[in-house]
Amino acid sequence: MISRIYFILFVAPIVYTTSSSSVPPIDQHVLEDIFGPLSYLASASSLSQAVAVRPLNDTEPQYFDDRDYYSPPAVDYDKFDWGLTKRVASASSKNFLLSPLGLKLALAILTEAATGPTRAEMAAVLGFELDKNVTRQRYTSIIESLKVSSPDYILNLGSRIYLEHSIVPKQRFAAIAEQFYDTQLRRINFSEPLIASKEINEWVTNVTHGRITNLVDHDDLENAVILILNTLFFKGSWRYQFSPNATKPGTFYVSPNEPKQVPMMSIKEKFYYVETTKYDAKILRMPYLGKKFAMYIVVPNSLTGLANVLNGLSELQTEMNYLKERMVNVILPKFNFDYTAILDEVLKEMGIRLLFEDTANLPGISRGQGLQQRLKVSRVLQRSGIEVNELGSVAYSATEISLVNKFGEDDDVSEEVLANKPFLFFIQDEVTRQLLFTGRVTDPLILDGAFHYEDTGGLKVWWVVLKRKRLCYLLDLAETMSTPRFLASFFKIRTGLVIVFTIIQCLSCLADSQSSDFSRLNFFDIDLLRYSAEDKKGNVIFSPASIKSTLGMILDGANGVTANEIRNALRLSPNKDDFRYQFNLYLKALQSNSPEVTLTNANSVFVSNKLNLKKEYETALKQIYFSDVHKVNFTDPILASKYINNWVKNNTKGLISSIVDPVNLEPLSQILVTNALYFKSTWKHAFDDKLTRGMCFYDGGVCKTVAMMDLQTELNYGYIDNLRAHAVELPYAGERYSMILLVPRERDGAIPLIRDLPYMSLPEVCKQMLPTDVQLSMPKFTIDYSEDMTDALRAMRITSMFSSKSNLTGMFVGDSPQINAFFHKVFMSVDEVGTVAAAASSAMVVPLIANGVELRVDRPFVFFIKDNNLGVVLFEGKVDDPTPYVASNLVVKEPVKDVKSNATKNNIINKLAKLT
Repeated sequence: MISRIYFILFVAPIVYTTSSSSVPPIDQHVLEDIFGPLSYLASASSLSQAVAVRPLNDTEPQYFDDRDYYSPPAVDYDKFDWGLTKRVASASSKNFLLSPLGLKLALAILTEAATGPTRAEMAAVLGFELDKNVTRQRYTSIIESLKVSSPDYILNLGSRIYLEHSIVPKQRFAAIAEQFYDTQLRRINFSEPLIASKEINEWVTNVTHGRITNLVDHDDLENAVILILNTLFFKGSWRYQFSPNATKPGTFYVSPNEPKQVPMMSIKEKFYYVETTKYDAKILRMPYLGKKFAMYIVVPNSLTGLANVLNGLSELQTEMNYLKERMVNVILPKFNFDYTAILDEVLKEMGIRLLFEDTANLPGISRGQGLQQRLKVSRVLQRSGIEVNELGSVAYSATEISLVNKFGEDDDVSEEVLANKPFLFFIQDEVTRQLLFTGRVTDPLILDGAFHYEDTGGLKVWWVVLKRKRLCYLLDLAETMSTPRFLASFFKIRTGLVIVFTIIQCLSCLADSQSSDFSRLNFFDIDLLRYSAEDKKGNVIFSPASIKSTLGMILDGANGVTANEIRNALRLSPNKDDFRYQFNLYLKALQSNSPEVTLTNANSVFVSNKLNLKKEYETALKQIYFSDVHKVNFTDPILASKYINNWVKNNTKGLISSIVDPVNLEPLSQILVTNALYFKSTWKHAFDDKLTRGMCFYDGGVCKTVAMMDLQTELNYGYIDNLRAHAVELPYAGERYSMILLVPRERDGAIPLIRDLPYMSLPEVCKQMLPTDVQLSMPKFTIDYSEDMTDALRAMRITSMFSSKSNLTGMFVGDSPQINAFFHKVFMSVDEVGTVAAAASSAMVVPLIANGVELRVDRPFVFFIKDNNLGVVLFEGKVDDPTPYVASNLVVKEPVKDVKSNATKNNIINKLAKLT
């Protein structure tokens, strides 16, 4: 029997009048007294303007204040709000309505029950702080503000959780829900769905003032476990009401070729307004009574301009800073529609995926969740509606708006906003800056949107159905991650990966200075990959760790613009002591020696024997950057290159025997800064070389037969929606280091993947991976790569050190030289061999989380090698051309009889010996 949790949020703003006891209702006689008899037949030929109507209130002298104040938002709107609105808007061209705040409040309560990757994923997408108390206090203040009563408007916020009567809620969860989210828990017998649905619907009807009388059906509650409801009801009156007698038929262009006659309201009054050339649109703020809420509408100047507005939502706050009070002729259609949206896929696209999967972790709601009682969300449904007429507006959904500005206008000049084409709107709480509703009007005459149910009575509903999980794994994720793993058998330990990297700065002099921490330094890594690999064919590999080591030594001797450019690229602090301390820790971390892993980092500075380094700089090189200083005669380039190459060879275990040629060294060179980074490790889970076979690898649509390795084991895996790519993590022995593979969904998707990486950091990718049974087919590859990094660093805005404007005065006395070249060389070999030396074998079998996935890396892909303890990326690159498949490349297992075969075998063994 499948159990479900319903997670429901409904919102109903109703706003054509104010029904508070302190505000008399406007009846037919009042309208006739103010506006005259209603027998007047409006003409469609023109749209005349009407003077604003100001509501009267004899009992409240301050009911209407002549002054309307507007202050631009001080902080960014929630990215979640606009992301949600943008995705819903892109799904179709029809009317839509959403309530970002209602959804966030409901999800915030659910986040309190989530743990591990499920909570981390929700918090990242919703923009929650790592500290739960910060989020709780934020939403407490929002709820308290929304609950402040006023005679000018009605805003009801209600939240309730219904639990199956057999479930015992955790006291902590119940206390948090009530204290911070004003949400009560109620136990109910879902096994009697008729009685349960009646009780729930009565509560909803009461909260929504009778607007929704039949929210849930008894069929919806079959096997339900938990029902989470959140209601938002808004009813308000315009500060400046339209005259009903001025409403006349007018033309509204649903599309350039589809005009429609619709009722058009009109008013001439002072509103905050701006016109922007950036979006080619007009933005209008229409306040409600009460100085708390306002509707904003964004009307494009062209009939097809709404798409441009939608694409620029991220700049909305900037444009709102330019709203100015102007006399505006407003011509706005009356509209009234209901809308229903199923938001499961939208939330998944935004990054909330685990909540809907069997691996969802929601243990915080109730006690004693057994293996068959685990919960997941199966559906999120939003129903909403809005009505806008002369006296006010009704809203229960979400909107997406763009604002623009216009300068140099005379306040006495009237502007005009003619909303005769599709436009956006949103209703905002101007105190808390929360978006209550957002929406788009494409056709004012359409009453219903997708999935509308007539019995909603114009009310917004969120629902989320959470089902009990079936038995799919025996251990909780946290327990799985902490339980020791044992390999089933020992394998012969061989070299699984050998990487050698050397980078050299060839310059007339060097430099720069400032500070940073590891996480900030990692932004540089993705920039480096993008600008170095995006437009290059073939295999590409870089070592961000080595390049940063070299730039750090240059930074320490730089000043002025040169120092600023390097510091900004590396995201370092301007304080020299701070960045020296961080680099010192960083370089210490690049030294690791264990039976499983060898990682060494070596720095050296080669200085012309005619010059002397400044003592402070030489001391810093030795004590902070652990760098040797060598005197070299650059006037003899052959001898100098031999001396430098010997140093490189010794520090790369002989795998790079030459980094510079005599032609690279100019006789006038003054200083050469070098770094060598050597990494060698074995896989934790070894590939079986007997399974390696020839398979297609597609590059540019062409099949190349390459050596494809096979491995079936539990690995961290995830599909990253935002990158349209598969991610899998291959740990090295000891698990401190691992290789991350990013395999694009499309065969030609490697370049778009690299372009998208700046918007999805590597730590965020890792958070979305979970232990999964993976059948992995991965090509062997060997990369011997060298590159002058000058162009890539210039693209990252490190330019002055390569020009006559170079300021490297901190290195030695005299004129500041410039850097001539930035050489970078990497060698990498990845094959089948390697295993975990320290892990004992065991017959223990750990049940897998799911049915597993099959991942075939048969197209260009991106990889990273990182330090899991510190988050430092050692190497990164793109593979377009793996190792071709040749049967003779396999290590021969059987004894070889003839001399020719023995020679071949010895050849292979000698090659392997060089790698080990």
